[in-house]
Amino acid sequence: MKQAWRRSPAVLHALACDQAEPYNTRAMDLNAHRFFNHFPAVLGARLARIAEVKRWPDRGLIFEENAPSTAIHLVLSGHINLTKRVPGGFTQIIARKGPDDYFGELGVLDGSGRSTSATADGPVTLARLEKKAFLKILSLAPWHSVLRLFNHVSENLRATNDRYVTEVVRKEKITLIGEMANAMIHDFKNPFTTIRLAMDMLAGRHSDEATQQVCRTVHRQIHRLGGMVEEVLEFAKGDTRLNIQPVKISALFDALAEHSQDALAQTKTTVVVRPTPLVAPLDFDRFLRVLQNLVTNAAEAIGAEKRGRITLAAARKGRHCELTIADNGPGIPRAIRGTLFEPFVTHGKRGGTGLGLAIAKSLTEAHKGDISYRSTPGRGTTFVIRLPLAM
Repeated sequence: MKQAWRRSPAVLHALACDQAEPYNTRAMDLNAHRFFNHFPAVLGARLARIAEVKRWPDRGLIFEENAPSTAIHLVLSGHINLTKRVPGGFTQIIARKGPDDYFGELGVLDGSGRSTSATADGPVTLARLEKKAFLKILSLAPWHSVLRLFNHVSENLRATNDRYVTEVVRKEKITLIGEMANAMIHDFKNPFTTIRLAMDMLAGRHSDEATQQVCRTVHRQIHRLGGMVEEVLEFAKGDTRLNIQPVKISALFDALAEHSQDALAQTKTTVVVRPTPLVAPLDFDRFLRVLQNLVTNAAEAIGAEKRGRITLAAARKGRHCELTIADNGPGIPRAIRGTLFEPFVTHGKRGGTGLGLAIAKSLTEAHKGDISYRSTPGRGTTFVIRLPLAM
């Protein structure tokens, strides 16, 4: 249903007081928006008076790529993703706008169509400056105000172009990795089958516990390796297939603690599991690997010399199950905090691909959940995964 724009008062605090925005943002004072700083106070006030305010729901489409440029939009609360179709038919986020940002100004100023699509990332509140009315007021502005606006437009365009090039290259890398993963799955089938048969034969001939344990470990790691390659392939394709079943979180944690023994064998790190009665709809194997990735990353961050501790816990939060994976490591470096879940982001790991957390995020979202973290330098990191208790 089409939502009508409405004229706004100068201050929008009342508009947002009943709406909890993501990222703890609230609608800001319209007159305080930095867009108006480009203009003398009198003209800025006139622009504020012609602004029309609208709330958009999560994933609401503000405009589509190549549509006519009819207005400039000021972000008062929430966040907007600007996306563009890239080679291969993908849609790529090339810019993100938050409170005090604005977008859509380039098409209004040069008369071109929209170069991107704009979509709400969570509920947002926008102020809209209609093209004809804006250009009329702009014509009254002194030359230095116009120059200041165009300088900002130029800076935005340069940053967006850089981001676009980076994202296209990143997408091409992911596509290439997907092709490699597909080839690896094909090539691994025969060696994996041979190893499994050899382990079955060894287990059948030697019933002692030490041999049985070795065989179980080899089987477990083969299964894990095959699953990891399949997940890379699905991530590259953007197609995650899940086998959802009711899963006891305690069973998931127990399996994780057992499987983590292999990764932690050469370290002083221990895994502590807090008991929990919760049950959630999950793909057991897929989500086990999400948690394995987080535990392995935590152990690598702690290092082999320090006595490390990784604690797994779960708690009910309303209709959600909240899983936490907490460590006493050095914390996440500030240099990668803003891009931690993006592909190819890695820090201080030899041979790391930077795909682990990106895949973990993708799998969590495929389960209708979300993943976040909190980290303190020198005092450790806690990853928080929120999952619905019913799907």
